[in-house]
Amino acid sequence: MRIIFFTFQGHSSEVHSVCWDTNGDYLASVSRDSVRVWSIASGECIHELSSSGNMFNSCVFHPSYSSLLVLGGYQSLELWNMAENKCMTMPAHECVISSLAQSPVTGMVASASHDKSVKIWK
Repeated sequence: MRIIFFTFQGHSSEVHSVCWDTNGDYLASVSRDSVRVWSIASGECIHELSSSGNMFNSCVFHPSYSSLLVLGGYQSLELWNMAENKCMTMPAHECVISSLAQSPVTGMVASASHDKSVKIWK
């Protein structure tokens, strides 16, 4: 067994969450003010998104659309299409979205919030 260790640096504040894409080729990292997507092959940041006010807390790659990253913030989800570098904001919870999970089997995303609820999105 071979052990490989990578260090990805570039955020200006603490990192709150990380997630893998479904193929394991990319890793996204989230701080309150930015999101970075890293190539595992090159070790480089290949996409970056700065917050436009919604402080990011969590992330997950969409299980059905590989270029779509779902970001949990305060009360809303940001859907970031990395291929087009466009975002769409969706109202989602009444508080911070602390965690996201995806199911490649169902194509759905689940969000958990400090508002004491879990929601499932298609």
